[in-house]
Amino acid sequence: MISNGFLPLSASPRDMDATWKGPILTALDESYELIGRILAKLVLGGLRSQEIEARDVMPQEAAIEGGSQHFLAATHWLRLEGLITAGGIYSDGRAWGVQLTSKGVAAIEKGTFNGPKASIRETVESKPDGSLGPDTYGKIGSFVGGLLGGFTQSAS
Repeated sequence: MISNGFLPLSASPRDMDATWKGPILTALDESYELIGRILAKLVLGGLRSQEIEARDVMPQEAAIEGGSQHFLAATHWLRLEGLITAGGIYSDGRAWGVQLTSKGVAAIEKGTFNGPKASIRETVESKPDGSLGPDTYGKIGSFVGGLLGGFTQSAS
């Protein structure tokens, strides 16, 4: 059990004991959070080509317990949707040569938090240590997913 407020991405509600007090995330919520974490890492790197591993954007326990497959699926989806480019995405939970595309930059600049002034980029850059919290990463992923789906929504 992870003590930082959320379950490993591979856990199910039946895996929890009666003392669990954190939120129960749906599979889509988990994906939104993971997408938000991947995009936040890329925002902090600017347009530099980066190597990203599942353990960079997931709790260590989740990355070990099959979460790397979820990371690969999310990274592949971001690439297919045109938000990122990648030189390679590997089955061991690594992606190299990853960077935001112009479409990815537009998405993080368009999304806002806490009113019209704070873009997703500004929100991420305000906490470069990765301390935004699972709910904020989830909102980033949800906003970007909705934006790609053609839906207008607020990330606040």
